[in-house]
Amino acid sequence: MLFHSTTFLIFFVIVFLLYLKSNHFFQNKLLLVASYIFYGAWEWKYLGLLLTSTVTDYFCGLYIGKSEEKKKKYFVYISIFVNLSLLGVFKYYDFFAREFTDLVGIFGVNINPTFINVILPIGISFYTFQTISYTVDVYRGKLKPCENFFDFALYVSFFPQLVAGPIERGIRFLPQVLSNREVNFHNFKQGLYCVFWGLFMKTVIADNMADLVDPIYDPNSINQNGALVFIATYAFAIQIYCDFSGYSLIAIGLAKMMGFELMENFRRPYFSMNISDFWRRWHISLSSWFRDYMFSPLYIYFQNSKIFKGRSIQFRHLLFFMVVLFLTEFLLGLWHGAGWNYAFFGVYHSILIGGYYFAKKYWDKIERNLQIFLTFNLACIGWLIFRSEGLVHSYELFKLMITSWEIDELTIEYSIKFLVLFSGLFVHEIIEEIKNKRYAISYLPKILQYSLYTLITISMVMFGQFGVKKFIYFQF
Repeated sequence: MLFHSTTFLIFFVIVFLLYLKSNHFFQNKLLLVASYIFYGAWEWKYLGLLLTSTVTDYFCGLYIGKSEEKKKKYFVYISIFVNLSLLGVFKYYDFFAREFTDLVGIFGVNINPTFINVILPIGISFYTFQTISYTVDVYRGKLKPCENFFDFALYVSFFPQLVAGPIERGIRFLPQVLSNREVNFHNFKQGLYCVFWGLFMKTVIADNMADLVDPIYDPNSINQNGALVFIATYAFAIQIYCDFSGYSLIAIGLAKMMGFELMENFRRPYFSMNISDFWRRWHISLSSWFRDYMFSPLYIYFQNSKIFKGRSIQFRHLLFFMVVLFLTEFLLGLWHGAGWNYAFFGVYHSILIGGYYFAKKYWDKIERNLQIFLTFNLACIGWLIFRSEGLVHSYELFKLMITSWEIDELTIEYSIKFLVLFSGLFVHEIIEEIKNKRYAISYLPKILQYSLYTLITISMVMFGQFGVKKFIYFQF
């Protein structure tokens, strides 16, 4: 049930009208049922996985809340083990089994592992991380355990952000589930704006950019040359941003209509002044999750360990920072998919972030717009690695991009389409960056506002690809 489909429109209108007629108690039950219907519409068999995470972390949270200090951590371990096991088996088992088989085959050892060969359960990377953050926060004393199972189940499965985030924290979202919510015209208007602009980003910009990207990144393409790879790489940078940011905006907008406030997931990342700033603006809910639940705890653990005790504090700080940064970014890359190109995407960004901190005093002296330009281009190299079919493919594309250029009719056609699609987004992002606020168009004069709304609507009717392409992050 895609956000940009007629089926979802009918689904949401029915849910919203019933929601308006219900009190808080029935609103939560309605949203829980709606969330399971929404998820079950993808594949009802995977509802058991969602329920397993929910039941596990509900009881782990309760036991953490009432256990003595020494026993609390064991329930955190149970939560992490169950959720990561589900994620590991369904997302990574086949990949690593295949890689291990190939590895031992080099030494003449033949094994025949059993492969699962199942479609990746949609949203599993998101809701497992969301429930892990809940049990960890309860353990840390930041959050009281939720006593009502159905309210906790709604926190885990809330349908606007269930399958592709934002990854909400219990400390932020559970209070909204447990308390009365206000549905008013102001929230509805802002929510509708988010849905409207998110749909435009997805159906017009992202999906039409995909038509430029997919043929060139196809390993069997016969039209490849350096210029086309160059255009397709920049097109993918815009596609993945508009696709994922568009989804997040629609999720934020749907939730806002019903009185919920979801966290901001993107903050104009292509205006970042360095690669560290990029990750503070890109997929904020995921990057902050890795910072708070992996990077910081690991860094503190190493700092308090006896490793290299005889060394200087500065040496230890630098070494542990680089090791933990590498491990965090490696796993963050691998989180995106079972492939070495995803892992190397993370490694690439760990090198860039580490390099930035080494050269910070020089980098920060560069003119602001040049910093933004360089950061964007460094990010685009990462997207080439990310979008490719593997490390060998990414190398071939990169080599092609810097060695073999040909300006032909197809290149010119691609360039024009890219610039046309990019221009509308660029103007909107510029306004938001200057205002440093969401809802950029609403700050313009009324006549200009309504003219733009009309133009966007016409463009969606004429060029929007509704219900055709899934959101990119559904595969992660």
